[in-house]
Amino acid sequence: MNLWNFFGKKPKELFLELTPIGSHWRVVTWNFDLGSPQERQWTVEIQGAKSSLISWKKSKKEEIFFFEKEKLITKKIINAQDEDLKSLMNLSLHSTIKYSLEKNREFMLAPVSGATTLDFQNEAKALQWIQVSFGTLKLALEGMKKDKDLILTGAFFSGIVPEGGEEVLRVIAFNLDIFYYLRPDQSLQIVVFNDKDLGHGKSKTPTFQQIIKVTKPQFYDEITKLMLDLAIAGEIS
Repeated sequence: MNLWNFFGKKPKELFLELTPIGSHWRVVTWNFDLGSPQERQWTVEIQGAKSSLISWKKSKKEEIFFFEKEKLITKKIINAQDEDLKSLMNLSLHSTIKYSLEKNREFMLAPVSGATTLDFQNEAKALQWIQVSFGTLKLALEGMKKDKDLILTGAFFSGIVPEGGEEVLRVIAFNLDIFYYLRPDQSLQIVVFNDKDLGHGKSKTPTFQQIIKVTKPQFYDEITKLMLDLAIAGEIS
C-alpha cells in the first residue's frame, strides 16, 4: 500500500496548493504556546475559501502536520533527505508575511481627511517612540544569531479578525504585543502592550497608543522592517 494514498496528498503538493492570495486571515507563529520547554514549533495558517494550517514541530523527533478545516489530512516524520520540505516551509512563512504586508500598502498611502499640523507634530513624536522600541527588538534578534540557545517566540496576524471583524496587523515579538488597526476612516490606530513578566496577552494597559493620519507610510515602514528581521531570524535551520 502507498502510505501517501492512505494519508492523502504528498507534502510537496500541499505546499504548492497553499497560497495567501484571496485569504481574509493569516497567521504565522514561532515557538508560540509550546507544549514543553524542549519543543520547537513553526506554524502558518491561512483562512479563506479553504482554511489550511501547516505545523512544523521539533521535539524528540521532527514532524510536519497539514490540516484543512482543522482536520489533520497528512503528517510526515522529517529526516535528513527532507531539506526541500524545510525550504518550502520557510518559503510559506515568508510568502504569507510578504503578501500580508503588501496587501495593506494601498491603505497606508490613502489620505485621511481632516489631518492637521498638530496631528503631524504628535505623530513625529510617536514615530520616535516606535523606532526606539522596534530598534530594541531588532537588537534582540541580532543577539539570537550569536547565541543559538536563545528561543524566538513570536507571532504575526493579518487580516479580518475572525472573532471581531476588525482589520488588523498584529505582531508579537518577545515582550511586545503590537497592534496596527486599519480603521474605516483610513486612519491607522497603533496600540502596543508590554507583556514583560506577564505572558502574552496578559497586559491590559497599553504602553503606547496613537491615531496616525499623516505619516502612515513611515509607521508601516518600521513594522515592515521589523517583520523582515523577524522572518529571517525565525527560519527553520
